Amino acid sequence: MSVWIRRGAWALAGLVLAVAALATWFVATFDANRYKSVAIDWMKTHRNRTLAIDGPIELKVFPRLAVKLSKVSLSEAGRSDTFASLDEAGLAVDVLPLLRGELVIGRVDAKGVRLAWQRNAKGKSNIDDLLQSEPAQPGQSKPMRFDISGIELADVQARLKDEAGGLNGSVTLKHLQAGHLANGVEAPVKLDARFELSQPAVKGDLSGDTRLTLDTVSGSASLRDMNLAFKGDAPGATAIDAALKGSVAWDGAKKSVDAQSFALKLSGHTGALKHDGSTIDIERFAFDPAHKALTLRKLQARVKGLQGGQPLSLDLDWPELAVSGDKLSGSAFSGKLSRGGEMPLSANFKSSAPSGNFDAVRLPGFEAQLQSNAPQRKLTGTLRSDLTVKPTPASLTLDRLDLQAKVEEPGQAALSLGTRGSAVASAQRSSWNLTGQLNENRFASEGTATFAGDTPSINAKARFDALDLNRLMSPGSSAPKPTTTAASNTPVDLSALRSVNGQFSVSAARFAFQQYRVADARIEASLDGGMLRITDLQGKAWGGQLNATAFADARASRVAIKGAATGVNINALVKDVAAKDWIEGTGRVAWDLDTAGRSVNEMRSRLKGSAALLLRDGAVKGINLAKSLRQAKAALSMKQDAVQKANQVEKTDFSELSATFQVNDGVARNRDLDMKSPFLRLGGEGAIDIGRGRIDYLARATVTSTAKGQDAGDLAALKGLTVPVRLSGPFESLDWKIEWSAVAAGVVTRQIENKLGEALGVRPPANAASKPSPQDLLKKGLKGLFK
Repeated sequence: MSVWIRRGAWALAGLVLAVAALATWFVATFDANRYKSVAIDWMKTHRNRTLAIDGPIELKVFPRLAVKLSKVSLSEAGRSDTFASLDEAGLAVDVLPLLRGELVIGRVDAKGVRLAWQRNAKGKSNIDDLLQSEPAQPGQSKPMRFDISGIELADVQARLKDEAGGLNGSVTLKHLQAGHLANGVEAPVKLDARFELSQPAVKGDLSGDTRLTLDTVSGSASLRDMNLAFKGDAPGATAIDAALKGSVAWDGAKKSVDAQSFALKLSGHTGALKHDGSTIDIERFAFDPAHKALTLRKLQARVKGLQGGQPLSLDLDWPELAVSGDKLSGSAFSGKLSRGGEMPLSANFKSSAPSGNFDAVRLPGFEAQLQSNAPQRKLTGTLRSDLTVKPTPASLTLDRLDLQAKVEEPGQAALSLGTRGSAVASAQRSSWNLTGQLNENRFASEGTATFAGDTPSINAKARFDALDLNRLMSPGSSAPKPTTTAASNTPVDLSALRSVNGQFSVSAARFAFQQYRVADARIEASLDGGMLRITDLQGKAWGGQLNATAFADARASRVAIKGAATGVNINALVKDVAAKDWIEGTGRVAWDLDTAGRSVNEMRSRLKGSAALLLRDGAVKGINLAKSLRQAKAALSMKQDAVQKANQVEKTDFSELSATFQVNDGVARNRDLDMKSPFLRLGGEGAIDIGRGRIDYLARATVTSTAKGQDAGDLAALKGLTVPVRLSGPFESLDWKIEWSAVAAGVVTRQIENKLGEALGVRPPANAASKPSPQDLLKKGLKGLFK
């Protein structure tokens, strides 16, 4: 028997040697490049794609089936567009497990990979044909499992466009290295990736390492010992520098998440807040909606940063919360908030022990004590409410909201605020309904805010008995003066208009903002894509009625306003709007103006449009023309112009005044001034350079009648003559110049006419407008000599 065993052993050894020799010969003589055409034809026939293999193919058969490719590209199905390409790629597959229906990949290496993946709104993607399975072979009953001993990728770029999932942009793997990837096996992973997504708006770099475990059956994954960092922008955040540590697991079957020893450190901007090392630490957070379970243990949030240039900090501690179906246990939370600046604010808050169930976690008795001890203003107050947190969908409800506050300022009566109502906040939508009283003035506000897109949308209404924004703002900004030339380089930034969209309606029986005071104020406005449209702006101001519409575009930094103020005190209006004391009277002012620019000076220089004045019973300040013209005898004898500085004590009265202006490039030009008074008629033309703050205007004064008195004769000498009066200079220092040199010639002509008429025996008619010319007088006198 032993002989046959030995013989059998030798025969088996000989067979193995023969097979080995045959395999060696096969591997040594096999030329994989001969089969390029087979792969290319198969791809064209079965997938209608064009496969190009421009580099050589290296193939090893045993003990692993290893393929190495280079310069490969694959087209889109039925099109010539490139779907994917690679510079180099290598793949090794164990042969024996493959024979058992198992895919055991030794290692995957690739670099210089370019991929374009698309999916339309109906869920159809450009890789559906590649994922199609071949018809099952007889006896094949179980799917092949995968097992990869390692992956190393470099310079892999994927262009992604998913209309169904709202994804658009590119992801670049600068480097990805992973260990043994198999079902239920933990593998080390190290990555360095770049995101360039327009939807969602994510741009930045993700790098770090972790340990990854996959469950291919349930579609689950877990990350342990995370040490990841992200730098860049994300929706609602810019200039992020974030570090993430801990462990997190996702259960694809239950749609649940479980995080442990989770720690986030954040710097950057989120909204108006600039973080400077904000942190969130959670010992355990678990959320399982399928079993209605929620666990929160040792939550500590520390927010630090700047808001509006002022320091801000928030501390929140919640020791424990455990929810399972209708059972709930846990502790109350507490914290504090502080904000610095001219109007510092601090708040200490806490809640009572929670109650309720998974669908609604109630935190009754929430209370926040508010305090501010600014040098110019002190605030104390208390905010109370019952909070309800709903996990699906996530929302926060404030019921029985009650805010009581008092503001005290030196030398002013205390300001008492009381507000009651309710509010609901969620990631998608918030709403509120509040009523209250500010001292004796009642108010009400209601509205909604949605956060579905990149820009929040707000629909809000508010009604006030009285709204004094100067009392509500910080003392340092309560009532700034109207813009003057010194502030001409002040930047104009309308970018805040892009931060929100919506519809707004505000009304107030009495409204105050800066120097403006308006009664029965009403504003109807809309914001859309950085464009503000005020469709209705009305109220009673400056003793009359104001009606206007307005438009502002943040993209072009453009502002337009059209309207009219009727029955207004023009002196009060000009003082408020332009900080000037030039004119008095009552009447109507209309305007249709448009400008654009990034500074006050640029907007002044680019102002265009039209304006009109129609006033009665007023005065132009700076000069008393009637008084100055009574000095005609002395001025004419010297035959020189008289110049005088504008003097606010002096003024020229009028019974009516009308004028229209055409504005272009910041210069308002007028050619139809018509001013009437008991003694004068004034016309003229000229320009007001709003951009440079200068006036150059030539008025023409005509004496229409004279009053009795010692100066009546001097004024009578000018009756019917036009006296040029030039107004020029900067707004702050205007000069009035009566051009007597131009009047002197007219007076001499008048005297010659009178003397000639007396010599010829003809008196001029009483009506100066219909007096005969010297030629007519001469003809009439000569006619009598030749009777």
